[in-house]
Amino acid sequence: MSQDSSLVTIEDVDGLYFKTTLDFTSGSHFEVGQAYAQAIVESKPTYGAIIDNFLLLSVESAPDHPQLATLVSQAKNLIADMPQQYVQELLGMTTVFNYPIDKLGDGILSSNELLLFEVVHDVIDPGSCSATAVSADVSATGATLVGRNLDWYDMPGVSELHNVQLYDNADATYDIVGIGILGQFFPISAFSEKHISGAVLDSDMQQGYFTTEGATSYLADMRYALEHCDTLDGVAYYLLNQQNTHSYIGFLADENTAAVLENDLEHPEAKGLRHDDSVLRDGTTWDYPGTLVAVNAFMLPGTTDNFTGAASNEKRFASYETLFESKLTANNMLDMRDVQDIISYSGTDGSASGSGAIYRATSDYPTYQSYVLDMGSLALVACFGPTSGNPPSPNYVQVFASSPF
Repeated sequence: MSQDSSLVTIEDVDGLYFKTTLDFTSGSHFEVGQAYAQAIVESKPTYGAIIDNFLLLSVESAPDHPQLATLVSQAKNLIADMPQQYVQELLGMTTVFNYPIDKLGDGILSSNELLLFEVVHDVIDPGSCSATAVSADVSATGATLVGRNLDWYDMPGVSELHNVQLYDNADATYDIVGIGILGQFFPISAFSEKHISGAVLDSDMQQGYFTTEGATSYLADMRYALEHCDTLDGVAYYLLNQQNTHSYIGFLADENTAAVLENDLEHPEAKGLRHDDSVLRDGTTWDYPGTLVAVNAFMLPGTTDNFTGAASNEKRFASYETLFESKLTANNMLDMRDVQDIISYSGTDGSASGSGAIYRATSDYPTYQSYVLDMGSLALVACFGPTSGNPPSPNYVQVFASSPF
């Protein structure tokens, strides 16, 4: 097997994260997928064992403990309806991760397990997050500032796979950057050269997953939207018109503003975009114009109420209120450091349900990644966790000083 190593570069940055480039201008999607898998094996020989264990622990943590064969079948349903270029990327990867036996816990990543990993969010409820934004008219930089925390299970080895990934696309699509895990083609956070960003947050449903037959992967949808749409509203329209397996929240932003896409599959008549001045469900208000917050709950009237009585959501929302009240009282214009201060708030015990921690300790549902992004300059600072301590004290590093495009 021969791959063109120039199609993919993976740089280890100070042992904190990988910086990866996928060059779709010089090779086919299949060739890039194949080269990516080979580069991963060379850069991180333990990768297959880490992802195999990640899937095992995800299955064990799921309420219904689904069978691997069922999950693989569901993953293949989702991949069958993806854009053909995405399918080719995954097929390229399976020429390297090609072990024929599907068995979680054996330390080997089979081709089917790889496919499952790529759409794991669509079939296993995996994470908890929050996000916030300061719009351009309240931002000291003159552009929207986004703060985002990805909270995930604390699984062995996963913190070794932080990845910031540049998609160098052909002229027909926009270049994007994904922030997630090494090997993911569909990252949970991303932004485009058109200065539009999107990040996905979990939002619990009152029923199980919807069918994967005829459905699309919502993270693949997010990537496609950012690669093809040049406005926030265009991204939102595309996402709201897909058929998915699970409700979710999309935190969207452009240079001027931000919006929360509340994609409630159980109440489709109520789903839509939430803005800083939107009317919220009964008993809830947000009184800080030019700012926006999302926890793992829908807030629009008529949507599934997964907020009331959920301590981790109610207390984090209250923490955001207190922090914005304090920041805006001191200064009516906020900068990147202010947003960093807000999303790094770890309460008294690092626990969301205990003290309303936004940056969460390993004893809770730890914050795996945390970042602040300037939608104007596309400067990016990030903390790659989990972070030790209770409460933790996250350390942010500069990833991009200016646009990577």
